[in-house]
This record gives sequence, C-alpha cells and structure tokens, in this order.
Amino acid sequence: MGSKQKQRAGEEMSWISRKLFLYNVTIGLYVMDWWERYLFNSIVLILLWLICYSTTKSMWQAFDNHLKSNMQLGTRNYSIVAMS
Repeated sequence: MGSKQKQRAGEEMSWISRKLFLYNVTIGLYVMDWWERYLFNSIVLILLWLICYSTTKSMWQAFDNHLKSNMQLGTRNYSIVAMS
C-alpha cells in the first residue's frame, strides 16, 4: 500500500471514501496498478466529456433551429395580418 494509510477496524469511511471504494470494487480497479487506474480513469473521463460535449452541442443546435423556425413563422404571420 505504500504511502496510503490503512484504515482502522472501528473507523467509519466518509461518504466520498465509500463511493470511491464502491467504484473501485465494482469496476475492478482495485487489482490494477496506480498507473493503470490513472490511464483507465483518464480514458473514462475523456469519453464522458466527448459524450457530454456532443450531446450539448446537438441540443443547442436543435434549440437554435427551433427558435429560428418559430421566429420565421412569427414574421410571416405578422406580414399576412398586415396585408389583409
């Protein structure tokens, strides 16, 4: 374990420590070396960032297109009212 402190038997884990422990055990990271864990977590974070970025970009484009179409409909409606 190196420089990490071992936990005492009667000591409770904090909420963050418990979540990190569950993440390490669920994914299986506890069997990896520190550099493998770092590499894996880096790849996961990069993939999450790419997914979030592409999702928000496409959502903003869809929202922008929806807004532009509503504005064009509104101007057409006003011009039709003004003509009659």
